[in-house]
Amino acid sequence: MPRAEKQKQKLLRLIEIFTAKTDSEHGLTMPEIISSLAEYGISAERKSIYDDLITLEELGFSVEKMSTRPPRYTLSDRIFELAELKLLVDAISSSRFITREHSHRLIDKLKRFASDYEAGELSRQIHVEGKAKTVNKATLYTIDGIHKAINENRRIRFKYFTFNKMKERVLRRGGAWYEVSPIGLVWDDENYYLVAFDEQSGEPRNLRVDKMQSLSVTDVAVSDAARRQARQLPDYSTGVFGMFGGDEVTVTLDCTEDLASVIIDRFGSEHTFMPHDCGFTVSVPVVVSPVFFAWVMSFGGRMRILSPSDVRAEFIHTLKTLMEGYDSNEGI
Repeated sequence: MPRAEKQKQKLLRLIEIFTAKTDSEHGLTMPEIISSLAEYGISAERKSIYDDLITLEELGFSVEKMSTRPPRYTLSDRIFELAELKLLVDAISSSRFITREHSHRLIDKLKRFASDYEAGELSRQIHVEGKAKTVNKATLYTIDGIHKAINENRRIRFKYFTFNKMKERVLRRGGAWYEVSPIGLVWDDENYYLVAFDEQSGEPRNLRVDKMQSLSVTDVAVSDAARRQARQLPDYSTGVFGMFGGDEVTVTLDCTEDLASVIIDRFGSEHTFMPHDCGFTVSVPVVVSPVFFAWVMSFGGRMRILSPSDVRAEFIHTLKTLMEGYDSNEGI
């Protein structure tokens, strides 16, 4: 490449050099900067580099002169701080909806925003390697397609699968297409769920995003009913357990005092606590489901369902059915 063409790359190469070779503890001397540019076939003099540093400052790249002997220069204002990169790496590593292979690729890309000295600190996925990760490689692109449909107020079309006892994919509805109006995405229990409006049933549906395949955005607009459901999404998702769909009811719970934080974390702080000698009662909106019952059971005798009576009766029936199943030696 002609020398003039190489010079046109100079500012870009300087940014790359400062990003990779400097951080808060490491800088480059002027001879080291000149030598690093030479590795790209770019010749430079000390005076021209001073001018380039001023230009970088004008472009929003803050290059700081460190108080060392000899003076060293470092990129002080980076796109991401190291702590922010660590947070993103941990989130990617622990996300079940991203395949292990794709997690590694994303982390490698994030390392480009760190210096060579800091990049090693971003290899933090070891402590979550044992967690289950999705096997559906298309999940990220499915999520992107759903966001596109939501932004454009259009329906989506896809096929939905589950697994059988042989670990084989089995398409629901005999492989027929699902077509729904997407309302929003909800993160629950380490999984992405699509809350969608089923035009046929006239009710919201909750669908695991990583169980979708062959998703496409249609030209059909979402209905007015779906738009109304979208406005209710924040309230709807609060009382849903395990993303089981159903009617929302107000349930009164009797709790010991140590469960106050649990209720606030789950339902927010706006619900009134009625204190008593052993704790408090509180009424909260929930979608009654097996997962909600399992949540209540997880606290043992420290949480009880007081009302409504039909929900309390269903919970008691669930407990009895569980006991009978364990008393029996027969299979499920």
